[in-house]
Amino acid sequence: MKDDDFEHTRSVERQRPPKLVEPPARDRADAVPDTSQISLPASSLPAPSLPASSIPASGPPAPAPITKAAEPRRPYRLKMSDGVVVSLDLTIYLGRRPSVPRVASDRRVRLVAVPSIGKEVSATHLELRQSGDAVVATDMRSTNGSTVTVPGSKPRTLLRGESAVVTPGTLIDLGDGNVLEVLSPERVTEPSP
Repeated sequence: MKDDDFEHTRSVERQRPPKLVEPPARDRADAVPDTSQISLPASSLPAPSLPASSIPASGPPAPAPITKAAEPRRPYRLKMSDGVVVSLDLTIYLGRRPSVPRVASDRRVRLVAVPSIGKEVSATHLELRQSGDAVVATDMRSTNGSTVTVPGSKPRTLLRGESAVVTPGTLIDLGDGNVLEVLSPERVTEPSP
């Protein structure tokens, strides 16, 4: 580097940032006058003028229909081989000694242990979760896989992390006599008057 290049860089002054033309957003709100307290007599307001073609011949418009609030989604259920019914309101992990995987699809989970004398069922064998209006079964990289039989279809074995969407009536065989059945959401009966 030459000496004259060095001198040139030393003599450069820092420029100041440009001044703001308008105040920041939070200050502008203070500058707007409050019109909520102003009241005008109805006679001082100008009458709206609409072209005759825009006025409906049948009179005022009908009121908007009242829509019923959306009913909260009820969870599907899972019937275990011993007859116990478990709600799918949380993600379920099934296995001999289930645990939450490091990368879980949900933070709130339910761990369900199933018996496995022959150790055909892996420690954490299957994940079942409700996703919208569907139930998704995912094999958790189990040793023997999970056999899924959707009504009207041939049995299919999920292996090493495979997933399948299952419907009510689906049977899932984990091994060692552990056959699960996916049940539809429980019906809510309305009280009679």
